[in-house]
Amino acid sequence: MLEQNSYVEFVLGTLSALLKDCAEQYPDSTKEFERDLERLSSAVKHHGIGFFLDSMPAFRKHLDKCISNGRLTSSGLTHFGPVHRRETVPRLFRGLTLRVFDRYGTLRTDADPHALRCLRQLLGVVRKLRLDCGLQNRRKAVKEFFDIESEIPNPSKFWVQDEKEDVDPDGTVSFADPIPGNTPLPLFDSHSHVRTLNHPGLLHTLQQVADLICSTLGEFDPYAYRTKHGPGAVTDFKFGNDKYHFRSWSQRLDRVYPYSDFGVANFSLWADNVLEKKLPDDKDQPAKLAAVPKTITKPRLIAVESVSGQWCQQTLLDFFSTRISATLLSSFISFRKQELNGALALRASHEQSHATIDLSNASDRVSCWHIERLFRRSGRLLHAMRATRARWLRQDICRHTSKYANIRKYSTMGNATTFPVQSLFFLSAAVACELYAHKRRVCFREVQACAVRQIRVFGDDIITPNTSSGLLVELLQYLGLKVNDSKTFEHGLFKESCGVDAFNGQDVTTVSVMDVPHRTKPGSIVSTVDVHNNLIKSGYFRTADYLRRYAERQSRKIRDVMHGSGSFGWYPNPICPSQPLTLREKFCKDTQTRLVYAAHVVVKQQRHTAEGSFGVLQYFTEAPKRITSAVSTLGYPLRRAQVRLGLGWVPLNA
Repeated sequence: MLEQNSYVEFVLGTLSALLKDCAEQYPDSTKEFERDLERLSSAVKHHGIGFFLDSMPAFRKHLDKCISNGRLTSSGLTHFGPVHRRETVPRLFRGLTLRVFDRYGTLRTDADPHALRCLRQLLGVVRKLRLDCGLQNRRKAVKEFFDIESEIPNPSKFWVQDEKEDVDPDGTVSFADPIPGNTPLPLFDSHSHVRTLNHPGLLHTLQQVADLICSTLGEFDPYAYRTKHGPGAVTDFKFGNDKYHFRSWSQRLDRVYPYSDFGVANFSLWADNVLEKKLPDDKDQPAKLAAVPKTITKPRLIAVESVSGQWCQQTLLDFFSTRISATLLSSFISFRKQELNGALALRASHEQSHATIDLSNASDRVSCWHIERLFRRSGRLLHAMRATRARWLRQDICRHTSKYANIRKYSTMGNATTFPVQSLFFLSAAVACELYAHKRRVCFREVQACAVRQIRVFGDDIITPNTSSGLLVELLQYLGLKVNDSKTFEHGLFKESCGVDAFNGQDVTTVSVMDVPHRTKPGSIVSTVDVHNNLIKSGYFRTADYLRRYAERQSRKIRDVMHGSGSFGWYPNPICPSQPLTLREKFCKDTQTRLVYAAHVVVKQQRHTAEGSFGVLQYFTEAPKRITSAVSTLGYPLRRAQVRLGLGWVPLNA
């Protein structure tokens, strides 16, 4: 475990190198950058590393919002106060800020996008540094998770039916129905204690759009789509066990996904299990709440699903992916071309034609009430979604919170269907608002016209025309979603979508340092090489040189490679060239290529050969796609894959 002082030294060194890069690009502000380094050193002495990981990213969010609004206001953050009382430009990074805003905080007509990119790079270079947020912050996150859960409407009887009975969904439900529960929202009417919407006809439009999208997807048949295992952990299996040996298969799962068809390779093996009484347990298994690193102040909470539920969720994921890519919906959603959203954000920042909308805890606020109305026209799909979702979960993170709890939301992060389902839900809302704003009727042709006006959705990341963005925000809030104001940009020259930050048509996206390189964590060195190469491409040569020198204290075996070669190694630095390694070479007669003896990434994983019926099921699931592999990947891993840097013969760059 690295000490706190090591982190501070690394982060200060990174920021010092970044300021040198800025000084080379803006030499007339060199003195100002030297003062900035002194201010940063003083800030970390008084506030610790949290200033870099919390306060600076918070000001960056404030800055983005001010750019969108066209005026810089006081943030109230420590060390970001102005020089003079009448001004709003902070002391820290004043030289760069004055190239974007004037001294009174008004956005300049000739604002320098490159200066803005440098400023945002300084403020956010270590915002994603992987550090443990601490037990107290994990407990706060769990409390927030259950607070949100208490605000969600209770599911209908369809979602909570007893194992011995089956209830069909009510196909007459509608988004226009009153929302049950006491959810505190901005549109809450204090007199009637019922949420109201200024445009009640919009809810009928939303329902019509949802029905049209559902009909576009078509009927769901679980036998027509592929089951498989995902890469993540599962709650009822320890790592090192065979995932194809299903030890639990609930009754509600068996109604849609019979164990004889989906849990074994063929009926003969199923019959053997019946005769030998080796059928899996038919009890409902809980999901397990887990915290994974996100920021120093807050972890990301996910739910680890049961192995049988996760296995069958993949058929739904395959269904959504296949049908979306093959229909009109591909004009709005593309799970494999995230760059389309980024390109639209770039254009929108110049034309100011679209708004980018982001939601807070989106997956935690999408309830069964929403999903039952979104897919009311497809009973088979709803039955499959109900069968595979976890109805309750277990948490061991916070001892002050209940260990077990029923889940009102449809699903959490960790469910394979969460991302496509919420994408379709938010797409329905965006299209409904656009049609309602232009007083268009809901039909296939008008929805196609919305694609021309370019509405795009990627999870909870929404881009919609300005003509309907305000209406969409109002609708989402009414439905119980929370719009993330700090990352939502309806107007102005700044937009953000799918990892692309845009200002007036210019890309001002920054590079984030993810790990402090250390020899005991080879993955951190691999990550540092990637960050170094991204910094080279972005023109931060001094910063890239600092990261390389820091990493070479831990490993000096990494070679230089050419840009775009696809090989592991350092990109050449035109400002700070390094002494290249002297490498052994040889010629391979088999491949007719020159090889060098250098460091490369080795992913080592021990596997145990799967035996019996479980091995047969794995073979028919995985072998057709891996039949050409030189090394068999069948069987199950005994332990997690270990990443290390090894020495070996690798192709020489052209």
